[in-house]
Amino acid sequence: MVCRKEQTLKIVVSMLEGLRTGSLAYLLVLAFRIQQSPVTTINIISILIMSALIGLFTLLFEVDHFSYLLQLTIHFFLTLMVVSVMMVYNGWAFNLARTEFWLDFIVIYILIWLFVRLDIYLKMKKINVALVKLRRNRTKE
Repeated sequence: MVCRKEQTLKIVVSMLEGLRTGSLAYLLVLAFRIQQSPVTTINIISILIMSALIGLFTLLFEVDHFSYLLQLTIHFFLTLMVVSVMMVYNGWAFNLARTEFWLDFIVIYILIWLFVRLDIYLKMKKINVALVKLRRNRTKE
């Protein structure tokens, strides 16, 4: 059984990763002028909260009895729900009826998914290299 301290750490780390990814995504949204309205403190805070929640949703991928496709589908719809609530909160609800929003959302989701998969791959590669070095050092002894 995982202790409470480890569970808390997992939650905090997943939320921080969500903040990292969400902050980057929002900066790109601003850089590419996808958001037409001026940036406000409320916008930024709501994006940070939304990003932390989406990061928290990634813990879903640790549930072993769901297929990856089901996990991804649930994560996608949870993300869509939180993004929609944030859009309404910020007064951007009119965008939910626009085709451009849906295209932007899907493209951004796919790009972030690819970025996360690349990050996981690079971390696994680094771990594998470290394991190979460790095995070599043990066989030399």
